Amino acid sequence: MMLPASKTLSRREVLRAYKHLRYVRDNTSYFLYFIVEGGVCVYVGETSNIFWRMAKHKAKCTEASRIYLQEYGDKEQVLRLERHYIRTLKPKYNNRFCLEGQLELFAA
Repeated sequence: MMLPASKTLSRREVLRAYKHLRYVRDNTSYFLYFIVEGGVCVYVGETSNIFWRMAKHKAKCTEASRIYLQEYGDKEQVLRLERHYIRTLKPKYNNRFCLEGQLELFAA
């Protein structure tokens, strides 16, 4: 599986590497991330604060989970990519954008 990622880390490594984002309110970077278990993508998401998002995803991540993440400067681009990868990969923990006729944020 080929994912667009500049970094591949464990959940613990993400929390350690992005600890400085704990108290940042207006981050101008946006992250597209994939949670991968045993070579299978189980979740695709986007966030402007990867530290807090990984803190919330404790139940979806095991010690063996790998987090593939890519940083972008454009939120709209990240939202489009998230939608594309959810539709393409159909991760088991995602339900947004998987159903036909679902409300879209942006036109295809």
